[in-house]
Amino acid sequence: DDYLVVDMYVLNIAGSSSTTHKFYTIDKKTGKIIKLSELFAPGADYVGRLSDIIRKEMLRQNAEEEGMFFVEPDEFGDGFTGISPEQNFFINDKGNLVICFDKYEVAPGSMGTPEFVIEKGAISDILKPEYR
Repeated sequence: DDYLVVDMYVLNIAGSSSTTHKFYTIDKKTGKIIKLSELFAPGADYVGRLSDIIRKEMLRQNAEEEGMFFVEPDEFGDGFTGISPEQNFFINDKGNLVICFDKYEVAPGSMGTPEFVIEKGAISDILKPEYR
């Protein structure tokens, strides 16, 4: 295990609830907190690549009735337009990137706090060598 992940979890309850997570991924070798942008080679369009992978997975889950993600624009909002450059994430025990969203951010509250595992092989060409 090269990383330590700390999850700061906040649950607010007042009539209904909202849940937020803030993950801190710490490189055990350096003791440094890793930012999402730091995982990728300079100039790599990691935001576009990750957003495309997540969008496809949202559409797949919606089609198979496993999910109810806000993918397309409608009268309630813009739908999924992509991740932010510093999107909440962690690296799991298999070394894969996990992109995380807060409750209500990309789906109804009944979906909780969605997480999307990004297999290393799908992004290895844009990862910095030390994270491959």
